[in-house]
Amino acid sequence: MKLGSPKYEQSKKNYFSFKKNQNTFILRVLPPMGNLADSGKWSLYHRVEFGYTGTDGKMRPFLSPRVVTYQGMVEVESEAHKRRETIKAQQAQAKKNGNGALVEQCTKMLQKYNQDAKHHMNVIDLQGNIGLFKIGHKGFQALKAEVDRLRSEGVDPIGVDNGRFFVFNRSGSGRDTLYTVMEYKQKQEISTPTGKVVAMVDLPHSITDAIMSKLSTDAFELDKIYPTVTPEEERRIVLEGATAVDEILGNKKSRSENTSTATNTSSSTKTTTTQAASNVTELPKKSSPPASEDSFYEDEDGAPVGLGGYADIADMSEEDFFKKVESGNF
Repeated sequence: MKLGSPKYEQSKKNYFSFKKNQNTFILRVLPPMGNLADSGKWSLYHRVEFGYTGTDGKMRPFLSPRVVTYQGMVEVESEAHKRRETIKAQQAQAKKNGNGALVEQCTKMLQKYNQDAKHHMNVIDLQGNIGLFKIGHKGFQALKAEVDRLRSEGVDPIGVDNGRFFVFNRSGSGRDTLYTVMEYKQKQEISTPTGKVVAMVDLPHSITDAIMSKLSTDAFELDKIYPTVTPEEERRIVLEGATAVDEILGNKKSRSENTSTATNTSSSTKTTTTQAASNVTELPKKSSPPASEDSFYEDEDGAPVGLGGYADIADMSEEDFFKKVESGNF
C-alpha cells in the first residue's frame, strides 16, 4: 500500500509573466514532465481566448481552434478571431472618419476579447518556488538562442542534473519591446596563487528528490492548462454568449482543476524526464500576434490589451454593439 505525506498548508499556484513594473525574472526552466516527458517538450505555445463569461460572471478562457499554416493559409477559422477582425476594421474606419468616440468603444471591446499567445513552461526560481512562466515569441527566441549556445558548450541547461538559471529581461514597450536572456551566474570568491579574487561562476542546478516531491502539486501539466473547443463550439460561445459558455465549458475541467501535473516521485518518472530533457521544443505555427491578459499595457506588437475595467461596454452583445455603431449613440 502506497503512503503519502500529509499536507498541513494549502498549496498555491505560482504564475510568472511580464507585466507593468515586472520586467526581470531569474528562473530555471524545468525538464519535460507528465504527458510531455516522452516527447521531450519542455514548453508549449498556446493561443488563449479571453473575455467570454458564463452566467455566473466568471471568465472561462479556452484555446483557440484556429489553425494557420507556415505559408499563412487558414486551415481552420475561428469565430473569435473573425469577431476581433470585424471590430478592428470598424475601428480603423472610425479613425479615418475622425470618430473618436467609436474608436474608444472599439478599443474597449478589443481589450476584453483579446488573445493571449505565449509559450508556457514550468520553472523554478532561486527561492525554490515552482510555477508557470509565460513568454511571448520574441522572448522565447532569445531563450532558444541561449539554450543553443549552452548546448554547443556541452551543457544541457534544461536537463535534470546540470541545469541552469536564466536571467529574463524585458525593456521598452509596444513594437520597441526588447528581450534578453542570458545564463545566470553568481559572484564567488576564488583562491588563486596570488590571492583571492571575486569572479562570476556557473550555478549548476539539479532536480532533487525534494523538488520532485513538489512537482505534483506546484507544476503544471502544460497540455491541459486550458480547455480545448471545436470550431463549432467556439462559434456557439461567441454568438450565443453566457448560456453556451456554461453548456460547453462548464463540462470541461476549469483552469485551476487542470493545472496539476501527472509527474510523480518514482524513480521511473525521473528517468523518463532525464531522457527527454535534452530535446528542444518545436517552434509554433504562424499565428495571430500575441496579446496578454494583464491589464493596462501594450503587447510586444504595440496593441493595447487587458480588461482595463471596461466590462460594461464589452459585455454588450455584438449585435447591440454594432447597432450603437450605426446609430452613433454612445
